[in-house]
Amino acid sequence: MYMCVWDVISNEEAVEIVGSTAEREKCAKRLVECAAAAWRKKRWSCAMDDISAICLFFHSSSLSQQVHPISTLK
Repeated sequence: MYMCVWDVISNEEAVEIVGSTAEREKCAKRLVECAAAAWRKKRWSCAMDDISAICLFFHSSSLSQQVHPISTLK
């Protein structure tokens, strides 16, 4: 089964997770971890597949700070 972050996390929840993460470098990883936890809680009867996230920040002063590594849970 294909797993999408949006299957278990709303847009508002994603914004809250990313916005409450102190270090931008850890935002995608935290979003993936929260999605995995939500999947296990809400869809416990279904096997979980890989989860990936990319966080982009559009109001940064430097382009190099806008894109952070992809975080994937396998």
